[in-house]
Amino acid sequence: MQKILITSEMRSIAHQKTKHLHFNENRGLSKFGSEKNRTIVGYIGEQMVMDFLKIKSLDDQFNFDLTYQGKRLEVKTISCKFKPFPHYLCTVNSHNLDGIHKQSADYYVFLRILNDQSKGWILGCIPCSEFFEKGKFIEKGSQVVKGVQFVKANATVLPINQLYPMNILKSNGTFMEK
Repeated sequence: MQKILITSEMRSIAHQKTKHLHFNENRGLSKFGSEKNRTIVGYIGEQMVMDFLKIKSLDDQFNFDLTYQGKRLEVKTISCKFKPFPHYLCTVNSHNLDGIHKQSADYYVFLRILNDQSKGWILGCIPCSEFFEKGKFIEKGSQVVKGVQFVKANATVLPINQLYPMNILKSNGTFMEK
């Protein structure tokens, strides 16, 4: 887990990216553009990864967020109240019953950001196909663990401690089986 201090520039870029978007909470919680704060958190996460990997420009495609050394990265960021524990879950929502999210990225990169947006953690990364092989599919409306229920969409979850450290991307992306 890599702690990153969030700069005012990162926050500013994230807020700027939302200026052209039209937010409508009536769209439904599972739709992009329904929750402005979640969108800002996602954009801050992208800025954190860009800073960590020294990526100069954002791809911002529907199917992935960033490209690093020819690898397509999809950044998954959520807010939190405190530093996450290694057994906490990383989540990829899927609106399909097959449990697979239909983006064409090569790797997922997972982050958590404090609610006050002062700092966050790059939790790690994993090839997308491996995430779905190792992860557990959770049907919408099901309880994952006591007190945690998925209400927005079907999802696949995997504990943070099953991710690879981000430095693996810097070292040519050679993954050893976990």
